[in-house]
Amino acid sequence: MSAPNGIELVTLPPPTLAASDSHDKLSPFADPSQALPSSANPSQLGLDSQDLDTLSSEEVGRRLNRLGTRDGEDDAQGLPPVDQGRGAWGFILASFVLETFLWGFSYSFATILVFFESHDPWQKNSLSSLTAIGTVLLAVMYIMPLFILNFYRRYPEWVKPILWGSALINCLGMLVASWATEVWQLILLIGVVGGFSGAFLYAPVLMWLNTWWVQRRGLASGIVFSGMGVGGCACPFILAALLDNYGFPTMCRAWACITGAVFAGSLLFLRPRVPLAKPKGERAPWVTLRDFRFASDPIVLVMTVTSFFNSLGFIPVSLLLPIYASSLSSPGTANILVACYNISGSIGSSLTGYASDASLPWTLAVMGTVAGGLALTAWGFGSTLGAVFAFALLFGAFSQVPSSWGAAARDVAGANPHVSSMCFCWLGMFRGVASIVGPFISTGLYEEDLATDERASWGRFGFRKVIVFVGIMSSLTALGGPGVWWARRWKAQRKAAAA
Repeated sequence: MSAPNGIELVTLPPPTLAASDSHDKLSPFADPSQALPSSANPSQLGLDSQDLDTLSSEEVGRRLNRLGTRDGEDDAQGLPPVDQGRGAWGFILASFVLETFLWGFSYSFATILVFFESHDPWQKNSLSSLTAIGTVLLAVMYIMPLFILNFYRRYPEWVKPILWGSALINCLGMLVASWATEVWQLILLIGVVGGFSGAFLYAPVLMWLNTWWVQRRGLASGIVFSGMGVGGCACPFILAALLDNYGFPTMCRAWACITGAVFAGSLLFLRPRVPLAKPKGERAPWVTLRDFRFASDPIVLVMTVTSFFNSLGFIPVSLLLPIYASSLSSPGTANILVACYNISGSIGSSLTGYASDASLPWTLAVMGTVAGGLALTAWGFGSTLGAVFAFALLFGAFSQVPSSWGAAARDVAGANPHVSSMCFCWLGMFRGVASIVGPFISTGLYEEDLATDERASWGRFGFRKVIVFVGIMSSLTALGGPGVWWARRWKAQRKAAAA
């Protein structure tokens, strides 16, 4: 979640440090409801199941808060303290490390892609098929948390065994990938297996953060989700060193060993504050169509379209810009570019979160306008490494729409944590879809026969159509500004008319 802010998504996703609702903005799959017992049911809230349809989001939120406070008072003597102590800080450390290696690797796949472009047996494959490895990995990690969180809430006693099994499967997938000779094998082993196991590993971070940290949740969230930026900066150099010195098979085996040790150490400290146990009463319900009624809210509709356009422009740049840079210089320069792009995205995510708290419409309008203009000018006319690096730094900072999801979720959900969580998961799903569609379209627009063409004054090396696509998609993001303004006004008028 950069998650980003980073499920949560996140941005599934990159850090934002706003004091209020900071966890929501940081990860695309934030789940505040996990501060409550997984077995909470309507009867505990003092209402029947049918009453959930008639209560406002604010009233449901107030009753949930009362329930959480009461449970905390009953169990306080047997639970570790919040906001301090070995358990709370151990959880932060474990979550930070998982964020660094899971999302850092996912957003550093461009380094492997540059290597594939010049080494057998991979260079014979098309660019679109090679990029599919990384895009499938990102898509699965963005889309799956909606279903995983629901499964974990329903079967809390299975969480720990699944975590250890997921860590083992993730490492085995990378290990077996070292013997792969076809692209489809890497898509299956790194994209599908790595994505699923990574999503299962990361979901508890979203579930348990709110139970360990309350008053200092902004600090905790900032530390955890800054791991994506740290990983996105460090992983390109680690992967490049292994690839250049030992080749792809050895890189896979070394990475499997590294992550195996890292995951094992992290899981020892990744513990829930409230011990996991099989619910004594009825299990939490599965997600149903009723849970998606919020999707008809005009703000959700506007943010869904806005986030989809933003992702169509952002994700292809993260994969293809290093190839553009390698046409101007050595592959080593491309690794530095990937690191800069990821770090600027982390910083931009924090700024986006603060700005969206002040004015969501203006934030979206400015981000889309600036990002679209940068693509069509700085990248379009980029004939030097300096220009390309400037574009990477600025575009990465002004493309962090997921960090504005928290402000939108507050408009939609009010004080209802369940609706807020579902809103993040909904937007994250569409970002996951865009992570497949965007690279597929952009690689189709890439003119490989012009890859060595340096004569063009605009859109060199066969990237002319790609730059146009990214510029248009990024510019369309700006329409989210007036769209959110209209949606808020429409809801206010409707509420006034109903009163």
